[in-house]
Amino acid sequence: DKSDKCTLLYDKMLPLFEALLPTPKHGVVSTSLLEKIWSDRDMFPKISQWIVGGDGWAYDIGFGGLDHVEAFEANDVNVLVVDTEMYSNTGGQQSKATPAGATAQFASGGKTQRKKDIGQMFMT
Repeated sequence: DKSDKCTLLYDKMLPLFEALLPTPKHGVVSTSLLEKIWSDRDMFPKISQWIVGGDGWAYDIGFGGLDHVEAFEANDVNVLVVDTEMYSNTGGQQSKATPAGATAQFASGGKTQRKKDIGQMFMT
């Protein structure tokens, strides 16, 4: 996957470093700044962002923004949704994350709509 900026930059920098760096000699430790940067190249990780939230945010209130973030392939964004299948901060009200037939506050007879499948939505 070459979509992240660090990988693209590394691919561009690799031939430049190879052209500038001298061939290493056995037992000789170099102290040039360029060689130090090259030896520490594993310290430049792939850049990504994590968004963590509950299902009430991800499926309902925040979905209007979340779908825009996930729509762009250039955004390296990972989303962790803590899915309790209800609005936990309101005492257990049904939400779009509540499965069909499940009972929750204000849905004592069972929820009639199916659960919103956010994972499937983002895979399309």
